Amino acid sequence: MTKERNFANDELRPIQEWENDQVHGEAIACKKVYDVHLAKVTELRQRQEAYETSLPKDPIEAMAEINRTLKDTREFAEPQYAARAALEIIHQLATHGALEDSTQLKEAIYWLAGQGLDGLKIIEDGTSRARNIAQQFHPRHTVYRA
Repeated sequence: MTKERNFANDELRPIQEWENDQVHGEAIACKKVYDVHLAKVTELRQRQEAYETSLPKDPIEAMAEINRTLKDTREFAEPQYAARAALEIIHQLATHGALEDSTQLKEAIYWLAGQGLDGLKIIEDGTSRARNIAQQFHPRHTVYRA
């Protein structure tokens, strides 16, 4: 009996560059590099599984957690409005040519941009957690396992 091979045209051939690219270079990476990468992926998958396991499973608890999460973002001096205001001020300054070589103006813009980014980060974090909690109740949701 001949050994079955699973190759096109039944002949041995090297891994093509495009094939290696499809697996992010892992196909021809040395074993040590591959093992380090695999260990990191395993660690990340376990962390994600632990996170998803920690989300509330009861619909009432889930809604309460979503409410707390979204309420928390409003406790930071209305971050969505602070972010919008900071970005609007920067936009107006740029539109009207006020962004010249003034150190004081640069510092003010830097501070405004920082306030805007901080506000957006708070909003993103709250929204992301609320979405993660709500997704569990979608009919097509599958439980994440590492």
